[in-house]
Amino acid sequence: MTRGQPVRPKREIRHAARRRRTELARSTDLAAAGAAIADAVLRFVPESDDERLRIAVYESLPEEPPTGPLIAALLSAGHEVIVPIVLDDFSLEWTYAAEGTTGDEATVTRLPKDAAPSGDGRPWLGVDALAGCDLIVTPGLSVDRHGTRLGQGAGCYDRALRHRDAGTPVITLLHEGEPSDTDLPREPHDALVDGYVTTSGQVVRTAPPQSVGS
Repeated sequence: MTRGQPVRPKREIRHAARRRRTELARSTDLAAAGAAIADAVLRFVPESDDERLRIAVYESLPEEPPTGPLIAALLSAGHEVIVPIVLDDFSLEWTYAAEGTTGDEATVTRLPKDAAPSGDGRPWLGVDALAGCDLIVTPGLSVDRHGTRLGQGAGCYDRALRHRDAGTPVITLLHEGEPSDTDLPREPHDALVDGYVTTSGQVVRTAPPQSVGS
């Protein structure tokens, strides 16, 4: 960010990002976007002697970059895929993904911490389930060159990512046109991501900001 340039409040940036997302989603070919995302994210899947990896994704809502084809591709490749459920304290519980599911009120409605799993037979895996993941895919409204992610404002993922292993890569899915060409405001609790994938299949790896004096 240029010195002397006023910093826009995060709330203002988020509000503008939501408006932009609505416009971009209307003009997105969802079938093509889903296929491009699946192909691109598979490049992030770590190589492992153990062919079955645990990967955290999320069940996309209508205006978000579509994750259905990605979940299907990962399950088809034999990986274990987990998806989040939002609790009433804005922490994330996790359960196994089921092919063909998408985000709906059941995944975004805040459930009590002591709520029982739904009747679909999928168990809850605990709020610390990211600790066992080999790759984590997050939602977001924007990401800058340093990996600062602009979320929806509740801090769900910033808290959830505290449970991940330090070496586990984290990427965010964005519509083409959503990456930020200027540095986003970053607070101490904000968890940086390692890169992002856009709906055109563009893969960008981010570089953490250098410490002062380095």
